[in-house]
Amino acid sequence: MTDQPKKPNVSAASTALPNHRRELFAQLLVQGFTAVDAYEKAGYKRHSGNACILSKHPEVEARLEEIRGELAAATGLPVGTNAIAARAKVTAESLIEKAQAIQRGAYDSRQFGACVSALKEEGVLSGHRIERSEIGGPGEFDHMSDEELRQSIINEARELGFILVESRRSTEGNSS
Repeated sequence: MTDQPKKPNVSAASTALPNHRRELFAQLLVQGFTAVDAYEKAGYKRHSGNACILSKHPEVEARLEEIRGELAAATGLPVGTNAIAARAKVTAESLIEKAQAIQRGAYDSRQFGACVSALKEEGVLSGHRIERSEIGGPGEFDHMSDEELRQSIINEARELGFILVESRRSTEGNSS
């Protein structure tokens, strides 16, 4: 990619943004420039925070989708991250096959740590293993009594749409 932006790729049928700098910014993003570089090349003072904010602006996001759609329709090829994956022919199945091959090779070489890693990756890719991480620090609930913690969990579960059934243990504890 050259350092010079290409001429904007706006067809007559498209709805270019009324702000010409935002339109150029969107065009440059589609061409593969980073948000910061596109922001500066569109005539703004270089600022990474503002570039990020502008790239997430609903008007710019809608225009990006429109441009990508136009390019995909014109070329018959997907645009963006999906296009990269499509050109590389990367699918969940191909990644699982590679993980299985790595696992077999690691097992044959008696590299059991690598074998386990490949097995875990295969589980994640196939949807049989879900990696979770705990959010929050140790002692985050220390300020709450057991009943406050229990009520907080119940409220959160209800907000998430879970149907809760009172257990005998909790009702037995309340009767004494």
